[in-house]
Amino acid sequence: MSSTSRWDPLTGMPNLEGKVVVVTGGNSGIGLSTIKYLALRGARVYFSARSADKAQKARDTIKSANPELDQSRLIWLPLDLADLKSVRTAAEQLTKKETKIDILINNAGVATASTETAGPGWEWHMAIGHVGHFVLTNSLLPLLKRATQENGADVRIITLSSNVTHDVFPANYEFVFDSPKFLQSPVPYYPWQWRYFGKYLFVVDMIRYATSKVASLLFAQELQRLLDEADLPILSISLHPGRVASEGALRIGTPVFSLIQKTPLFLTPDQGAVTSLFAATAGEVRDNAEEYKGKYLEPFGQVWEPHPVAEDKKQIRGLWDNTTSEIGYGLVYFYRRALNLYMTDQTDSDFTNRARHRRTQGDRRGRTGKTSYKQLTELVSGHKL
Repeated sequence: MSSTSRWDPLTGMPNLEGKVVVVTGGNSGIGLSTIKYLALRGARVYFSARSADKAQKARDTIKSANPELDQSRLIWLPLDLADLKSVRTAAEQLTKKETKIDILINNAGVATASTETAGPGWEWHMAIGHVGHFVLTNSLLPLLKRATQENGADVRIITLSSNVTHDVFPANYEFVFDSPKFLQSPVPYYPWQWRYFGKYLFVVDMIRYATSKVASLLFAQELQRLLDEADLPILSISLHPGRVASEGALRIGTPVFSLIQKTPLFLTPDQGAVTSLFAATAGEVRDNAEEYKGKYLEPFGQVWEPHPVAEDKKQIRGLWDNTTSEIGYGLVYFYRRALNLYMTDQTDSDFTNRARHRRTQGDRRGRTGKTSYKQLTELVSGHKL
């Protein structure tokens, strides 16, 4: 699709009656527009929000502009991506309510100046933007896989990244996804673009934010490779929604940046949702699957060249393997702390030893293969594949 043309969701999306869609971060901004269009085309949409009040406000906002819409199509999914117990609980709820999921859109993200950490010391942007979606996606894979068995199946996993990765990271930036501690310390140094320009435009740490978006890019790309390896006909696509003047975006900049946001350079949330909806539903994407699978898109649905790190196998493998290892420890942390469950030393060791085993097996093979991916999915989802 040409970057100058704008695909219209209401005319370009197929009829989504009978489709089940999950969207994270669906109560505001791009996510709110995304769930609106999906529901208008007939999908049953589960959207995450941190509270029932926020979820109801989102539904009321959509309903006020679209009184004909059946609100029962919009279903609140309680989910805190920074809390792996919450992620697991959300996946379990979906498994009880649905027999399949056709589309998963990993839309949620965060940009902050806070140095707050999540779980066992994970940097906040990485915890929400990467780890939470990593666990959610793998937890829902059994339902996604089941959807592929239907006639006319078209199953997709969409993960939002950003072209801010091009803006703030030079082509030769030395990422540290191959470090076992990258979730705790994802930023090895701040590039000159930030030191001399960026910090005067933003009130949040855009380098940490951008690093989480690089992780999203690599995750979606490697996920596609592993899905292909497992012979699952599921498309995994990452994308940049555009520079969008959403509620969240209006809070991240200095007064200078706020003035820039008022120019035609920035999209509305409805416009910002177009590329996500195109990637998630357009027939053109499924008809030309080899062109789109594992790729990175920019508005409005154009396959684009990602940051050069997407060619670095060491960083890609490191991201996947180290995240896999950390999840075992993270699940122990959240189960013990958030739920205050009694866990014996044997139970604790079982989780950590399985994580170490997966890492060891990956090292022996030179990477994570089909078996370790299957083990990971079974661990985080609680279901046998």
